[in-house]
Amino acid sequence: MVSSVSFTKNKKIQFFFCSILSGFLLGLGWPTYGNPLYLFIAFVPLLYIEESFSRSNKIFLWSFLTFFTWNALSTWWLSYAKKPNGDFAIIEAYLIPVILNAFFMSVVFTIYSYVKKNVEDKNIGYLFLVCIWISFEKMHLEWEFSWPWLNLGNGFSNHPEWIQWYEYTGILGGTLWIWSVNIGLIKSITEYQKNDNKLTLYKNIFINVGKIFFLIFISNYLYLKCEECKGKDETADVFILQPNIDPYHQKYKISTEKLIRKLKKLIDKKIISGKKNFIIAPETVLPGYGRKISMDHLAKDSLISIFRNHLKKKYPKTVFITGIELYALSYENSSKTSTPIFMEKEKRIQWLDIFNSVIQIGPSDDNIEIHHKSKLVPAVETFPYKKILFPILGNILLNFGGSVMEHGKQKEPIVFIHPDLGIKVAPIICYESIFGEYVSEFFKKNAEFMIIITNDGWWGGSQGYKQHLYYARLRAIENRKYIARSANTGVSCIIDEKGQILSSIPYGKDGVLSSKVHLNRKKTFYIKYGDFFAKISIITSIIIFIYAIIYRMYIRKFLLKSG
Repeated sequence: MVSSVSFTKNKKIQFFFCSILSGFLLGLGWPTYGNPLYLFIAFVPLLYIEESFSRSNKIFLWSFLTFFTWNALSTWWLSYAKKPNGDFAIIEAYLIPVILNAFFMSVVFTIYSYVKKNVEDKNIGYLFLVCIWISFEKMHLEWEFSWPWLNLGNGFSNHPEWIQWYEYTGILGGTLWIWSVNIGLIKSITEYQKNDNKLTLYKNIFINVGKIFFLIFISNYLYLKCEECKGKDETADVFILQPNIDPYHQKYKISTEKLIRKLKKLIDKKIISGKKNFIIAPETVLPGYGRKISMDHLAKDSLISIFRNHLKKKYPKTVFITGIELYALSYENSSKTSTPIFMEKEKRIQWLDIFNSVIQIGPSDDNIEIHHKSKLVPAVETFPYKKILFPILGNILLNFGGSVMEHGKQKEPIVFIHPDLGIKVAPIICYESIFGEYVSEFFKKNAEFMIIITNDGWWGGSQGYKQHLYYARLRAIENRKYIARSANTGVSCIIDEKGQILSSIPYGKDGVLSSKVHLNRKKTFYIKYGDFFAKISIITSIIIFIYAIIYRMYIRKFLLKSG
């Protein structure tokens, strides 16, 4: 009896160690300082625990421990976010996302364990694991609790030379790569435990290590092939501004007049009249403290006119693209994000929508184009499943961005067109740059390069702004397009079509970056077909799950009776 209790205790200690080890290995493999080689072995300890159970109901807690550790280590920088009173929003901005994401991941892993234990062939269970995980990551790109930051394919963003084949698969190809190797290794270990055949073990390990280096070899071939095409494309001249305005202490306190002077100073610092096609400023730069800009009569707004006249006078063939906060009033409730405002003068209600937008200002009145941010940050710019959760939680929106209100969204991507040159640009706002298939929609509309505007100062000099920067490199590879990135309190840079950062302004510095970007309208396989792995995985997951239920309820019982 004593030995049995002791054995159980030792098993629990072993499982605890394995769970923590898996979480640590995932954290050690994560950008920007991590080495992605760890990702290829990170799930092996957790898969070993799952193999040790005859039933799936015990795996949830052990997997939660793994995923909590991974989330906590990889997104610790979320704890740097602050409330309006200056206190760190550790619970709201850090612990809640970490716990929720770990919970979702654990549910997915537990479902996999249930299916694997209710089918005869383990390989079907492993196939289900890959498919349901890819399906989960796709869901994280689409639903209102969207948080695809830890989608596994993002883990290679600090090694773009390994993943040039993302132009075919997107980041879900990286997810498949990681799971394929991890599953191959655990199968090698369990087979060795049964047969005690070292030769077979070494052979299987060699095959799985070969999967890693084979795709790295393919990637380097694509890298060199892409290099050969250099110089054949047309180019555009861009001028990127980094005003470096602290989002907590300056952004929503700086006067509009002071902001205009700062931007004009940056614009006039190095630019040569008539030589630049695009001037780019970061997210939510305009309008500054003390006023909002209405969507009505936008072309005649005094602030817009200042920049238009400045362009007309000094840079007549240049457009100014910048982040801007807009609002719209309507007598009808036009969207679920509209807020009712009682107008004292009219004695009636109007509906208010606010937008985090990007605007292109040209030298003439009709040269204005607008794109509203479509992919909104949960609990900051949008309230997930508000009808269900608002009565329970109340208004839990965090005050990042100067307004505790839900934002309106763009229904479909808008491509900007240079009025003189006809160059088409994909304007991406901050969080939108995490969403691969969404970004590729701009290039289906023949955009020729990408502009990313962002404000990365919410988390100080932590890993947050670095990870966000590195993830942008994945979009360059998927679409084979140059990126001009303008960050306020972040890193402004030029990224080429291979995901390499060519030139940059470092974090915490104000300055300007003048460069050329290559233009092309070629559509990669990923632009044409998007996350096709997700479509296959969702269908396969459903089929295997139904099969597992039928097998458990009918087939296994029949086999037991006949046996």
